[in-house]
Formats: sequence, C-alpha cells, structure tokens
Amino acid sequence: MKKLLVKPLSENTRGLTHMAIAEKGSSVIYLHGVSKKGENQWYESKGMFTEKTAHNYYYAGRYTVVFAQGMSKSTTTDWC
Repeated sequence: MKKLLVKPLSENTRGLTHMAIAEKGSSVIYLHGVSKKGENQWYESKGMFTEKTAHNYYYAGRYTVVFAQGMSKSTTTDWC
C-alpha cells in the first residue's frame, strides 16, 4: 500500500471524519466515516487525481470533490 497523508475533517452532516491521499504521485481520494450505528466506513473516489490536484484538495479539506466523481467502498482501510 502507498504511504498516505491523513487529515481529520471538521464536523459535518455526512459523518465523514478523515480524508487521505497518496503521499506522492496520482491518487484517488480516500474518505473515512462513521455510520449512525458507530461502524467504520471506508470510501474512495472513482476518479484518479493528479498529484497536484489531490494535494490541493487535501490541504484545503475539500472532500466533497469525491462526490462529483463518484465514490465506492474502499478495500484500503484502517489508515486512521
């Protein structure tokens, strides 16, 4: 697995707690959330972002860009 940069998110209505991207190179954007039942949920964007774009979104905390590209359950888990 690639080394990931992990960032906590501010409180939001979607229950998402963290986002992550690959430290180097192109990357999907990973999201972690907690369901209303308290279960961990792991997602990733369906689209790939260039390193520059992924880092810009990551540092700005713009996790909502994942919704525009679509997202799916991720097999990359336990990173936060």
